[in-house]
This record gives sequence, structure tokens and C-alpha cells, in this order.
Amino acid sequence: MGPRLGGVLDRPAGTIEGFRYSRAMKNSKIVWDEKSLDAYLAEPQKLVPGNLMPFSGIADPQKRSDLIAYLGTLK
Repeated sequence: MGPRLGGVLDRPAGTIEGFRYSRAMKNSKIVWDEKSLDAYLAEPQKLVPGNLMPFSGIADPQKRSDLIAYLGTLK
């Protein structure tokens, strides 16, 4: 189970209260935008080495784009 994703765009990574993030995610200094989300969704460990979330990524660029567009609708 992960943190809530509503309002993820423009939010600093690792900042939702009550969720235990990896040290790597908390210290990443990432602010989620379309570019950073695309990079993370493509290759999570490349963007945030040492991240502990078990997610292998999404290879298909269109699927990543669709997911990011959907996340943008969540508040």
C-alpha cells in the first residue's frame, strides 16, 4: 500500500504524513511534475536509487503519459 496520489503533481516526493518513505525517496529533492513522474514511472530505481518501493516501472511511453494525465485529474 502506497501513499495517496491525489495532488501528486507539484508535490515534493516523500512528504505525505503518516507514510513511511525510504530514506532515498525522502532525500531525493524531487518535486513531482510530468517530467519527473515520467522518469520515475519508466525506471524507478534509476531516478531514485535505493528506493524501497517494489515497482519495476512501465515501459510503454503512452501508458505512462495516460497515467500521468489521470494523476493530474486527482485532487
